[in-house]
Amino acid sequence: MMQQKKIADLHDLRKEFAHIEKFKIPLVLLLSRSDCHFCHEVRRNYLSPLARTISEKNLVIRELQTDITKRLIGPDGRQMEVKDFLKQLQVNFFPTVVFLDKNMRALAEPLIGLNQSGFYSAYLDQRIELAIKIAGQRIS
Repeated sequence: MMQQKKIADLHDLRKEFAHIEKFKIPLVLLLSRSDCHFCHEVRRNYLSPLARTISEKNLVIRELQTDITKRLIGPDGRQMEVKDFLKQLQVNFFPTVVFLDKNMRALAEPLIGLNQSGFYSAYLDQRIELAIKIAGQRIS
């Protein structure tokens, strides 16, 4: 069985935003819960394989398990509550995949839930392509 590459956990927005700003790329962030079966499916079947094959000079993929991590370092370097971060992103359903720039602006529409009709991969690819295109165009 092929070893699954673990998606790195999100702990420090300031660090991640500095990286994505440097390379003009998006942050693809899986917002999940440890007890969420669909979150596990999105991680295992879609984002882990992508993380295994793509360079972090092209795309940064992170996960935030919202029931395990309670605080993270915000864009300003100060501690912030995960619940406040979720409010800012207007996320209240899991799994949700967001596509962010260095200013926490959405580069594509969030992917909410797990579409069971077989189109999830296409929706994900479409949003990633759009996010990469827009991130490369944004200067500030």
